[in-house]
Amino acid sequence: MSDEPKETTGQDWSGVASVGTEAEASFIVGFLESRGISARIVDKSFSQNPVPADEDLASFDVAVPSDRSEEAAAALEKRDEDFASATEGEATLMTDEGPAEIDPTESGSN
Repeated sequence: MSDEPKETTGQDWSGVASVGTEAEASFIVGFLESRGISARIVDKSFSQNPVPADEDLASFDVAVPSDRSEEAAAALEKRDEDFASATEGEATLMTDEGPAEIDPTESGSN
């Protein structure tokens, strides 16, 4: 049995994010899938040797079923707003649900 999201034959997909690395795209896919939104990475990277050092030709898009694109975009926008509003240096942890308070005096080992 596969962990891959089930797709409907002929389903339309829409891009909701574009990032520079596959790792960033994987994080976004996981974030969306944790909200029940199927997502996949579309590799649009381009490689040609020699490539000038100042050009970044890597591009990875994250796509979702077109009928869920507004919901996915809203979830990503809220995540970005939560991150931007988090105060730097405070004892907070950014989670998929937004900032979470942590106790810096609490030890993680028992």
